[in-house]
Amino acid sequence: MSTADRDDATPDNSDPYPTLRKVTDARALRALAHPTRIALLEAVAASGPLTATEAAQIVGGTVPNVSYHLRTLAKYDYVVEAEGRTGRERPWRLGTVGMRFDADDPDPTVSHAAHALSGVLVDRWLGRMRHYESHREHYPAEARAVSGSSQFVVFGTAAEVEQARTEIANILMRFTDRIAEPALRPEGSVPFEVLVFTHPFEMLIPTDSEG
Repeated sequence: MSTADRDDATPDNSDPYPTLRKVTDARALRALAHPTRIALLEAVAASGPLTATEAAQIVGGTVPNVSYHLRTLAKYDYVVEAEGRTGRERPWRLGTVGMRFDADDPDPTVSHAAHALSGVLVDRWLGRMRHYESHREHYPAEARAVSGSSQFVVFGTAAEVEQARTEIANILMRFTDRIAEPALRPEGSVPFEVLVFTHPFEMLIPTDSEG
């Protein structure tokens, strides 16, 4: 699942995320700002169509609770009913491969909801990164070899940094078809998460005293 927490249209109006759904409804943003619903979206993206029972086995919780969250996601088209219904259980698939939203939306209601969702997402992303660093020895060597983190300080204009972000996005968006179509995933492929944070650099004074 690909997520952008701002409307990344560049000054020349090119769009690095042309296939991502742009969410501008505050209610839809608030509906997603829930850890269990984020986890359910990730589970469906990674595993393909899932019933509430199957999803509960992945994300935890009771089947009725997971079913409620899936119906809430469906209300805002984050997931849709998939083919292959068996008995009373309906399978759910992604309604869209990814999404984007603008944390600086001029509508304060939308902006507030977007900030809340962004906070939930960042907490989950950083939590997953910390988990990997604490358990990296449990991952295959080939996965560890291409995992890691990098930090760059870039002195540039806003337009230059935006162009760099667009180029990075264009590279990563080449892989999005494999989310909706598992058959396109090469043999041996595993899900990797690539996080791209961009923000003004500011010196932070350590809070712990030394000596």
